[in-house]
Amino acid sequence: MCHNAVRHKNGHAGFTLIELVVVVGLIAVVLAILTAVIRAASNSFQLRRSATVVTSELRRAQSSAVAQNIPYAVEFILSSPYGINEWKQPTPGGGWVAVPRPVTGSENWSSQVSIASVPGTPNCSGISGNGSNWCVTFQPLGFANQGGSVQLQNQSGTRASIILNAATGRVSITP
Repeated sequence: MCHNAVRHKNGHAGFTLIELVVVVGLIAVVLAILTAVIRAASNSFQLRRSATVVTSELRRAQSSAVAQNIPYAVEFILSSPYGINEWKQPTPGGGWVAVPRPVTGSENWSSQVSIASVPGTPNCSGISGNGSNWCVTFQPLGFANQGGSVQLQNQSGTRASIILNAATGRVSITP
């Protein structure tokens, strides 16, 4: 077997400075590519996670409205820090009460994901008191007061849509 390593006067083999620089350069290029791929994957994961949280909370509000026979609402916080809150109306015509959830609110929302658009205009003044947020209300029969598409967007500009069918209350995610 032939060795191409340089032999020094003392008989030990080694690598030239050029060979070491080339290897270090290749390692740097591979690490740069790997970092970009990991960052893109992280952005996509955060977007998918937020879309899943929104879908879960909409479905939970719908099933709670049916099970408890009272209206439930999901509020979308449309300014930074973004997030969602859930509300219920325990007595007909009475006030709305916040429903504590471990995954709702701004404190649990990824800072890498924003709520890009909602169907209609902000309408939460009668529920949360914040007229600049958007709410969807589920009635005791399971249908929503309005439907449409909620668009989430990550820092890379990738969007995910949560589609809500008002007549049936069905919620789905489309990439």
